[in-house]
Amino acid sequence: MLGRITVALFFLLLIWGNLVAGMKAGMACPDWPLCQGRLLPPFRLDIWMEFMHRVIAATATVFLLALGYVRFRSYHGAAKAVPLAAVGLVAAEIVIGGFAVLLELPLQLTTIHFVTGLLVFISVLYMAAFDGEKEPAGFSLKGYALLFFGLGALIFSQAALGAYVRHAQAGLACPDFPTCLGHWLPPLLDGPMRIHFSHRLLAYLILITTAILYIAALMDERLRRQRKPALFLVITGILQIGVGAGVVQSGLNFAATALHLAVALAMLSALVWMWAREVITISNQG
Repeated sequence: MLGRITVALFFLLLIWGNLVAGMKAGMACPDWPLCQGRLLPPFRLDIWMEFMHRVIAATATVFLLALGYVRFRSYHGAAKAVPLAAVGLVAAEIVIGGFAVLLELPLQLTTIHFVTGLLVFISVLYMAAFDGEKEPAGFSLKGYALLFFGLGALIFSQAALGAYVRHAQAGLACPDFPTCLGHWLPPLLDGPMRIHFSHRLLAYLILITTAILYIAALMDERLRRQRKPALFLVITGILQIGVGAGVVQSGLNFAATALHLAVALAMLSALVWMWAREVITISNQG
């Protein structure tokens, strides 16, 4: 239960941070750790969006510390590094977030802030999947575990690139969909357009890979129990491209961009869960 609650909190934290960025509210609290020079800032939507982002982050951190403590005690050997790394990452995330505000949200720092948060989220997913007792913590890249891990890495890269697209103001570099400036392959790929178009290409690659995975699950009896999550990945992959098109057509509407990230996090969560199940199966066979 503790693991699931912590996963939910960090899921909410990432989505809320996306909403804050979409509403241009990141500098509504221009100081840190206070907000508008106060512990409890004046009520204004943009101020409270940023303030609540900090509150959710603090709450999620408390739960992470509790989960990390429990897992550190139940894990053995090298696996103990996971809760330690998670706590270290969230500490770095807090510091980076503070500097991002004090330095007025520089591009590189805000992207690193998001990527660090994503790494914390993955660490929490791992600790939720392996309790260290019923499901001993493990790691494997054998067989299909490598496929799930690789696809998860692709989705992680896509989410990180999406953050860079957003913070680099490249979200509308290709203002149409499915073409880019009326071309399937833009004649000029430089600057923001190259970043944006790369994000689209990676989305297509992920969709093709998930489709191949689902076909493999239908054909290989060893992947029988992975069929439903594989189908989920295909459906969410299609949905993700559709939502991405909506993000462009809406002119980067903040609700659409938040939904875009939510779908990506759902896909990443499914891949971690599939990988964990495969690791457990390999461990039981060994």
